[in-house]
Amino acid sequence: MNTQELETSPHPRAPTASAPARARGRGRGGPPATDANGLAATAVELGVNALLSSLFLIGGLLGLVGLVLGTAALKRAMSTSTGRRQSVTAVVTSFIAIAVSALVALLALWCAHRFHGSYQLNHVHQYGRRLLHLMLGRA
Repeated sequence: MNTQELETSPHPRAPTASAPARARGRGRGGPPATDANGLAATAVELGVNALLSSLFLIGGLLGLVGLVLGTAALKRAMSTSTGRRQSVTAVVTSFIAIAVSALVALLALWCAHRFHGSYQLNHVHQYGRRLLHLMLGRA
């Protein structure tokens, strides 16, 4: 065995990070670098889920939370310049979810007012026929 074989190990060493990468915190042993705004990502998730569930009226509540978080994330994005697109997306989807939930609630109230005398709770088929007549324009 020669001395060169003794000095090398069977496992190659991992390359070390360069000085600029270590300065940014991306070297070995440093904290992971995150360029994302976590608040904005959470707000987008809430906004999209609110939009998907807005027909069931729960979307309005999720939309309110998403709107508050999206607004806070937008303020944070102005100072840190990260997550601006996500924040705007969160605010827009949350606002649309709140609007759709409000329209669904108004439609439900209108239908309840319109049908209050034309059906009884134990006659669901009568309610369905009345709704069908209303939708087809034959009241």
